[in-house]
Amino acid sequence: MRDIVVHSPDFRHWPAAVRYAAQLAADTHAGLTGLYVAAPSPSLSGPPQLMQEVLAYAQDELQQAMLAGPAFATWAATLGVREARWQVAQGPAADALVLAGQWSDVVILQGNVPPCSIEERPVLETLLSGVACILVPSAGFSPGRVARAVVAWDGSPASNRALHGALPLLVAATTVALLQPPPERRSAPPLFDPAAHLRAHGVNVTRLQTVTEADEDTGEQLLAIAADERADLLVLGASGCRRPGGCSFGATTRVVLSRSHLPLYLRH
Repeated sequence: MRDIVVHSPDFRHWPAAVRYAAQLAADTHAGLTGLYVAAPSPSLSGPPQLMQEVLAYAQDELQQAMLAGPAFATWAATLGVREARWQVAQGPAADALVLAGQWSDVVILQGNVPPCSIEERPVLETLLSGVACILVPSAGFSPGRVARAVVAWDGSPASNRALHGALPLLVAATTVALLQPPPERRSAPPLFDPAAHLRAHGVNVTRLQTVTEADEDTGEQLLAIAADERADLLVLGASGCRRPGGCSFGATTRVVLSRSHLPLYLRH
């Protein structure tokens, strides 16, 4: 893993997802880019004086955000990051995150987003664009190092991409549990053996388990198994679809996203 981007919703302090990203970058010797996305310039109507004050405030916030680069680089260096950059974008957050994801190995975002909320929209758009993402819990401490991992694989293209994309992290893990559905519930006959694929790439697969639940119950079972394994990372394909007028996550993905207490590596 060479390039990590982390979305920072603030430029005055570094929240849990940013700290996780810095520690992961230090552990994997990757470059780290902190990305702050400012809201588009407001379009308001009202008294001229009030409009000027609002625009001046927004411009000052943008300027302060752009000046946060040296502080971010210095802070990241104290955690062992060899190369840290700071970027500021203005506009829709999802657009900036998708573009950043096209030039990096993974985008790290704040997790536990409420379903159907404003906070969920950038996560939804970024994941469904095909960008590999790690979602970090908003509460608690998540170390930016993967010693124990759980991989949920169901034979879908998304789970194939997630499994393969997470290989640089899984190779470094001490133990990896592979979870699979019963053969009759897989989306298609597998063209390869996921356990053999992981082992061929040097991953220490220590446990194979069948996941028997379906839909929302699948998400609950995945989280329960990951908790039992004391996993540092849960890897799975992100289910969801785009349709006229919007897009949405599948039932399993939505449950895991909203309730997980550990970082999630997701790929659509």
